[in-house]
Amino acid sequence: MVKSDYTFRKSTAEDIPTALDLREKLFDEMGVPKEAFLDDAGTRLFEIYNHAYEIDEMAHFFAHSATGEVAAAAGALLKRDFPYLLFKPGYYGWIIDVFTEPRYRKQGLSTKLLEFVHEWLRGKGVREAKLISAGSAPRRLYERLGYRQTWEMSFNLTGQPTYNEFVDAHSNYTREQGNLQ
Repeated sequence: MVKSDYTFRKSTAEDIPTALDLREKLFDEMGVPKEAFLDDAGTRLFEIYNHAYEIDEMAHFFAHSATGEVAAAAGALLKRDFPYLLFKPGYYGWIIDVFTEPRYRKQGLSTKLLEFVHEWLRGKGVREAKLISAGSAPRRLYERLGYRQTWEMSFNLTGQPTYNEFVDAHSNYTREQGNLQ
């Protein structure tokens, strides 16, 4: 499905700025307003990513075009939150930063990159991968890969927009504007 003129590689800590740039593009497409983020969100993310790379609990994989441009990315991190920290192995994989540059979409890059991400997670002993899917087209991709919806629910305590509400808004954007993956 993926044309042979792409190369794939696992990222290094030096690639963190590229992963963060792609993450920003993803949030821009989702319509998440800049004012929704903490003032120092960029600095915090860089520190979080850098620490997770240092302890080998985060990885990204990139697809490069024939010209060397980063065409797509997908990543994962190990999450150790309640109640998963009580069950073997004590963590799960959280899929992050799945993004394909618009001109490279519909070529199977996200699928291929997620295969690398899944293999990395299996190598860490992870039994389950989770993610937030924004939109019908990405949801179809994840369902084709075997992801299923679970029982988690969200409640807005303040009436202020929440992350999940931004994702829901993106779902509407995706249906109206096209495939984001």
